[in-house]
Amino acid sequence: MKNNVYVRTNRSYKTISITRILFIIPMIIYGIYKNGIFLYREGLISLYMMLKPIMIILGSALIGAIVNIIYEYLIKKNKDNLIDVLFSSFTIEYGILLACIMSINVNIYIYFIITFIVLFITRFINNRVNAICIAFLLIYVCNYYLEGFSFANIYESTKDFAYGFMDYMVGRAPGGIASTHILFLILALFGLFLTNSNKSLISLTSMVSYLCIVAIFTLIKGGDIAGILFSNNYLFIASLIATDSVTSCYTHNGMIIYGILIAILSFIIYFVNPVIAPVVAVLIISLFNNLIDRKSNNYASNNSLKS
Repeated sequence: MKNNVYVRTNRSYKTISITRILFIIPMIIYGIYKNGIFLYREGLISLYMMLKPIMIILGSALIGAIVNIIYEYLIKKNKDNLIDVLFSSFTIEYGILLACIMSINVNIYIYFIITFIVLFITRFINNRVNAICIAFLLIYVCNYYLEGFSFANIYESTKDFAYGFMDYMVGRAPGGIASTHILFLILALFGLFLTNSNKSLISLTSMVSYLCIVAIFTLIKGGDIAGILFSNNYLFIASLIATDSVTSCYTHNGMIIYGILIAILSFIIYFVNPVIAPVVAVLIISLFNNLIDRKSNNYASNNSLKS
């Protein structure tokens, strides 16, 4: 693969995608329980609504698979076996990650239509733009103007909670369908680091930078540090979506700069629209990933020559 952290390995799209998906399965299971099974047991939703998080997650994976099948078999006339075609790109992974950060309240028809269109179109440009961010923003805009947009499920929206730090750590607060359990996220990142299946330097840099910025801000201005840190999927997005193999930086210095810039821009946009702040930040900075890599490499080379 070109221009990413795996450039010197012989690992396939299939191996990387499956590894990344496997490590977030605990978050997915928890999200299905929190936004489906628990609400059904409490008598708050119907059986259909209980199955909605499962439909969104599995449907997203299916859309990714269909996109690859259409593109490889019908357009490229590829003769490879089905498994190789299904994982001929990261499209299945993109679909699942998008589902993880999506609101349980999303209109499912809008969601599936936009997800298919975006994943299909970006397949033609080798996913050189972050498909997850584009799809999320389009779904957000359409849902916002048609029905409104909120991360809180029916249980969270009908009660007045004062969320503490541990509530966020164990996923009790509002967020994406499968992105709220921070302890599971930390375990997933550790596993991905050990298997070299994630650009861990981007994850670490973006999270630490954001934490420092938010901590300084709340010390000066006051406010709820946990609320800013955990309320908009930032940690999940910075850890697993900003680190997309194709659209993120791959050099050592580039990954550091990339992570810092995402943290800064996300914090700025937070005060305009906290829901879309990290998604917009990742999308904008990812457009300059090659430029960041080149400039950081040139700077490092010049300094090494001087020394």
